Amino acid sequence: MEIKERCRRGAFLAVWAAALVFWLLLSGLGLQPALGAGKAQEPERVFDYAGIFAEGEKDLLEETITQLREEMKAEVVVLTVKEAGGRSAQEVADGFYFDQGFGEAYHENGILMLVDMDNRELYLGTYGSMIRVLTDKRIERILDKVYAAAASGQYGQAALAGISEAGEYFRKGIQSNQYIYDTETGKISRYRSIRWYEALFALAASGAVAGLACLGVVRQYRMEEPYREGERLAYRTDCQFRFQNPKDTLVNTLVTHVVIPRDPPQSAGGRGGGFSGRSSTHSYGGHQAGGGGRKF
Repeated sequence: MEIKERCRRGAFLAVWAAALVFWLLLSGLGLQPALGAGKAQEPERVFDYAGIFAEGEKDLLEETITQLREEMKAEVVVLTVKEAGGRSAQEVADGFYFDQGFGEAYHENGILMLVDMDNRELYLGTYGSMIRVLTDKRIERILDKVYAAAASGQYGQAALAGISEAGEYFRKGIQSNQYIYDTETGKISRYRSIRWYEALFALAASGAVAGLACLGVVRQYRMEEPYREGERLAYRTDCQFRFQNPKDTLVNTLVTHVVIPRDPPQSAGGRGGGFSGRSSTHSYGGHQAGGGGRKF
C-alpha cells in the first residue's frame, strides 16, 4: 500500500511539473493567453485636458458616447482645453477632430463638444452628415442648454447636455428645408428629400390622371356597335373647313418688378439664426466642417 501511495504521489508531481514546464515554455514564446482577456476596450473619446470634470463625470460621458456612436454611426468626441495656443475655439475643435483622425471609421461623420477655457467659449463642431442634421438653429438651441450648465461651473453636465441634445436631433432627422451654406464661397447645397406620404400622394394623383385619360380615350374611340360608328362618321358629309389668316392685336402691356431677397451678410459669430434650415460651413485642411460657439 505504501509503495502504491508513493507511486500515485510521484505521478501527480510529474504531471504538475510537466504542466508547469509547458506554461513556462508558452510564456517564453509569448503565446500564453492573457489573464483577464476579454472584449477589447474602446479608445477614449473624452479628453479633459483642462481638468474641469468632477469625479465620475468622465465615465458617464464615455458611456453616453459609446451609445451615441453605435446609434448614430458617427464619431462623438468631448474635449476641454486650458490653453488654446492663440487659436480660436473653431480652429481648436476642427484641428483636434481631423488631425487626430476621428471620424475615419464613419466617413468623417461626427461631432465634437469643446469647452475652451482659454477663449472662454463653448463650441460644437459638426462634420460629415452631422452638418445637415445640426443646422445653425439647432446648434443655437443646443448651446442654450450647454451654456446654462457651464455658467454655473458644471462643465461635465454642459458637455453631457451638448452630446445628448445632438443625439435627440439625430433621432428627429434632417429638416425638409435644410441646406448647406458655404461661408467662404457662398455656395448653397440643398437637401432633397421626398416623404413617404408625398410619394404616395404623387403616385395616386398620377395614377388617377392617367386612368381618367385612358378611360376617356377608350370611351370616345371604341366602335363596338355599327350604328354608333355611322353616327361618329356622319359629321364628315357636311364638314367645311377653311384656313384664315390669324391676326394678333396687342392690347396692353404690364411690367412688374419684384425684389428677390438674398441671404444677409454673415455675422461675426458665423451664425444664421434667421434661417432655420441653414447649416453654415467652412473648410479646414481640405475638409468641410460646420458648427457654432458661444462665449461664457
